[in-house]
Amino acid sequence: MEQTLLLSGKEVSKHVYSGLKNKINSLKIRNIIPSLAVVLVGENPASNIYVNSKTKIFKDLGLHTKTIRLDVAISQEELVDIISELNYDVDYHGILVQLPLPNHVDPNVIINSIAPEKDVDGFHPENAGLLSIGKPRFIPCTPKGIMRILEYYNISLNGKHVVVLGRSNIVGRPISILTSLKSDLSNATTTLCHSGTKNIKLYTKKADVIIAALGIPYFLNTTMIK
Repeated sequence: MEQTLLLSGKEVSKHVYSGLKNKINSLKIRNIIPSLAVVLVGENPASNIYVNSKTKIFKDLGLHTKTIRLDVAISQEELVDIISELNYDVDYHGILVQLPLPNHVDPNVIINSIAPEKDVDGFHPENAGLLSIGKPRFIPCTPKGIMRILEYYNISLNGKHVVVLGRSNIVGRPISILTSLKSDLSNATTTLCHSGTKNIKLYTKKADVIIAALGIPYFLNTTMIK
């Protein structure tokens, strides 16, 4: 019987953070302390947990971060003005606007208002375009995390058939690009399935690797995997 290997995100993250320390120290010698401005609108519990986690990691690594907490009723125009100020603020190297935003705010307008050079989430159309041609500047964190996990465990996708479930710009679409890029650990044939795909099981049964980016727990079951 083949042994099951559980890929531990926590183990990989510890490895990544320890590897960053020398890079951070080399920047500090040059009087550069990487700084992130996080914009949080409203009191979404999940967003609060996510932002607090980021803040703790930055503190542990000796980096600087500031969370700008805004009322849920803030107008779209006011939010764009705040982001514009951060774009020109030399104290911050990156800007992260925590999603989701309130219904009256168009996330595309907000994402497009972030300077591409400070868009650490990689959601701006310019950064998404660079990723699509295989020249990424910033990569959305969850897809990048998936690739880091595969790299850490030396799992090559070269020549494999990867099936991605979900086509969001946050996870599904970018991971479909990353897995198919021509590189040592990628170079897969990637199929992107979504809510419009008829009989998803036909695709997952043929897959060597399945990446579920649906946000639906336990969507996959043993009948769907070869």
